Formats: sequence, structure tokens, C-alpha cells
Amino acid sequence: MKLIDLTGKEVELKGCLGCELANEELAAFGGLLYKSKNFAIMQDFELPIDGFIIISSRRHVVKWTELSEEEQSELVMLINKTLKILEENNVAKEYNVILEEKAGYHFYIWLMPRHQWMIEKFGKVLKNIKQIQEYALENLRAKENIKRIEKTCKLLKKELNKK
Repeated sequence: MKLIDLTGKEVELKGCLGCELANEELAAFGGLLYKSKNFAIMQDFELPIDGFIIISSRRHVVKWTELSEEEQSELVMLINKTLKILEENNVAKEYNVILEEKAGYHFYIWLMPRHQWMIEKFGKVLKNIKQIQEYALENLRAKENIKRIEKTCKLLKKELNKK
């Protein structure tokens, strides 16, 4: 299966996108920003939206309830830590945290920023998420935006990996 990454490059998918990204069989833009035994944090693979971060299980699970209590605790801590870094560095002031469960797909959390342009163009972000995604794919692959995303990735990688 072929996919287009956020820069517009076509890549070949061999299996589960979530597994391939989390286990570094497929390169995420900016690389993995953080990796633990259980989770990987990365910029969204397809959508060129600054601060649109994915936290993915490293093992293939579909549902929140398939995670152990230890994994659930770690995930909540990672969400909190990542959001604090993004907010403190003015990537976005507010986020929607979206837990995605879909049969046959990989479990992940979306940290979807609520940028001002989204609100101005589309109103409520969650209600109009499909239109926002389509707009990003059609309009946000510009070099300036990609550089902004790259800067955010570097910031997150540095801050998330501090001991």
C-alpha cells in the first residue's frame, strides 16, 4: 500500500502503519521524538499541521482496554508531559486529545492543536476535523510550514528525552 507523507513524498507501507512507525520500520517526519518500551511519540505522518502529535503503542493493540494498567499510567504521563512542552513553547494554546479505537487499526492518541487558523476557517475543531485535514493536505506543505514542524519536532525530541 502506498501513502503520502506530510512532505508529499510517496512511501510504501508493508503492514500496519502504527507498528511500522512505532518500531522505526518506516521513518516518521523528524524521527521518533520519544520512545519507551511501550510507546512512541511522533509528528503525524500525513498531516502537515504543526504540533499534531501522535502517541502510539509500540505493540499492536486496538483498544485502550488492551493496555495494561502500567501502560495506561505511562500513556497519561506522556500525554501530560507532551502537552506541557507544546503549550509552554507556544506551539498551540489548546489541544484536543483524541483516543482512536477502530477495528483493524493500531491504537493511538492524537494531540490535535487548535490553531487560530483552524478556528477562523472552520469554527469548532472537532466538529470540522475532516475539513481541517483536507485543508492541511492541500495547503500546508509549504517549506515555511514544514520548517516550523521540523523546529517543533526538534524541540519535543530534546525536551521529552531529558532525564
